[in-house]
Amino acid sequence: MILMPNTATTNEIQRSYRKVFNKAKKSGPVVVLINNQPDVVILSLKDFDRLYQTRQEWEIKQAQKAIKDYVQAKKTGKLIEADSVADLI
Repeated sequence: MILMPNTATTNEIQRSYRKVFNKAKKSGPVVVLINNQPDVVILSLKDFDRLYQTRQEWEIKQAQKAIKDYVQAKKTGKLIEADSVADLI
């Protein structure tokens, strides 16, 4: 958990974008502030790839769980056959 994230203002990015990018590569994500409010995050490609991979793994696990739950419900006879959404209400 990040308690105090790296931050930069849009002015800092305009004046020295390379310094801000290097901070993101070295120290982790940089939260860009506009009017002292978080607006966007700058990530290194390495951090982005890691987050993207984690998301893909999570989606696969969720799909596998849904299939497992379906198979279990089918075995126990808990599936409902419906011709329309109205049949489910």
